[in-house]
Amino acid sequence: MVVIRWGILGLGNIAHKFASDLLKVSGCILYGVASSREHVAEKFSEKFNVKKFYDNYHKLISDKEIDIIYIASLNQDHFKYSIQALSNKKAVLCEKPLAINQNQVQNLIKCSKENKSFLMEALWTRFNPTFEQLLDWLKNDMIGPINYINASFSFNGLSSSIDSRLFDPSKAGGSLLDIGIYPLFLAYLVLGRPKDIKSNAIKTTRGVDKQMAILLSYDNAHAILYSSFSHDEEMIARICGEKGQIYIDSRWHESPSLTLVRGEKRLKRNFNFKGKGYSYEIEEANQCLRKGHIQSHLWTQKNSLELVALMDEIREQNKIFYPMENE
Repeated sequence: MVVIRWGILGLGNIAHKFASDLLKVSGCILYGVASSREHVAEKFSEKFNVKKFYDNYHKLISDKEIDIIYIASLNQDHFKYSIQALSNKKAVLCEKPLAINQNQVQNLIKCSKENKSFLMEALWTRFNPTFEQLLDWLKNDMIGPINYINASFSFNGLSSSIDSRLFDPSKAGGSLLDIGIYPLFLAYLVLGRPKDIKSNAIKTTRGVDKQMAILLSYDNAHAILYSSFSHDEEMIARICGEKGQIYIDSRWHESPSLTLVRGEKRLKRNFNFKGKGYSYEIEEANQCLRKGHIQSHLWTQKNSLELVALMDEIREQNKIFYPMENE
């Protein structure tokens, strides 16, 4: 088996979780990491026994020993570092959102194709066993035609400073791109692109959304979606069809369990995740690289493009714009 050599760019909280899971995956190693602060990179490398650490992102991107880079920087930098990596013939697994708007994603896809370099958005939920079970039940028509989806993602971030990345437009802040992408992803994955979108945001004084309500309309279905930094909630996702329902337990985007309900019958499935759950997207990326693919068939580049197009429309409806979009 070819050993895949990984690098991580940006060493915040999510990078720690990702690195911990990567060590549980066979056939790959964490070879190099980079932070803008050398002491952070050094400490991270010691914690995870990484061979190389850099205080400069370009040094990591230029390292010829690295096959694939996980981009874990803040939202506003996803495009910049992903396109640099792709241009250096590096495979890229970029944290969601892949980029902040449709134009950026289109340019990433073009760069991926031109350089024959793998590119995938790190929507880790898509690859875990819970979602594989969900899609299997839907494929086998276990709940019949779907007519309703309800999903939310909320946590109380109001204690954060007004300068927090959550509320900073210069960092592509707001609940939609940060967490609202998950409910939107669920509706898109199950029902596809909607006929109509209606949305309404409650915005901060800095012009980003602290709450976002979304209604997607289809020929015979609706999806009611919500994201918020204003409060905590249970976060159970519901997919309802003419013959039954599927409930994904709290917190649904990372839940190891879901339940199929048909009349009085209930069937629950529980899964023991390998690590936190990032391991499954890592395994998918490894497999794609070994096969020479530039994208995954489970979550394609077209999927990422269509998902960000929905977020573009929602932001347009609510007049939410980021300064870097004009650069």
